[in-house]
Amino acid sequence: IFSRRLISFDYKKDGETKHYADVSPYKIINQKGIWYLAAKDSERLKTYSFGRICRLVVSNRSFVPDPGIIETLATDEGVWVSEKRTEVVLTVAKDVAAYFRRRPLIANQVIEKELEDGGLIISTTIGHPNQIVPIIRYWIPHLRVISPESLQLDTEETLREYLSPARGPN
Repeated sequence: IFSRRLISFDYKKDGETKHYADVSPYKIINQKGIWYLAAKDSERLKTYSFGRICRLVVSNRSFVPDPGIIETLATDEGVWVSEKRTEVVLTVAKDVAAYFRRRPLIANQVIEKELEDGGLIISTTIGHPNQIVPIIRYWIPHLRVISPESLQLDTEETLREYLSPARGPN
C-alpha cells in the first residue's frame, strides 16, 4: 500500500523564514517553468514555490489524502489553488474576442455568451485574486469585470492611483 508522508520545511518569503510542520503534500505543479508544491497546512490548501523551500524533512508519519483536495487539484489549471473558489464573470470587447474564442486565456475559462456586437461574456473560478488580476490588467481596456463588483472597483482604484500626478516613482 502506498502511503503519503507528512513533511516539514522552512519557507523563505519577503526576507523572512517561516517554519511549516506536518504539512500534507499533494501535487507538484510546473507553471511556466517554475515548480510549486500544492500541500495542505492547518486545514488549508496552499502552494509553495520550490525555490523558497529549504531544510525539507520527510516524516515517518503518513496522512490519508482528502478526495476533495485531489479533485480540486485535478480540475484546477494554475498554481493559485484553494478549496474556496470565487466565480468571476467578465465582458470581453469584440476587438479581442477572437483571442478568447481561439483558446482559453484564463484558467478554467468558460464562454457563457456571445454578444450581438461580437463581444463575449466569459466566466472562471479562482482560488486567489492574483489568478485573474494580472490578466485583467493586461487586457485593459478590453475586459471589464461584471462580478464580483468589488474586483472591478479595485481595478478602477488601482488605475486611478497609477494615473495620479501625485504618484511619483517609488
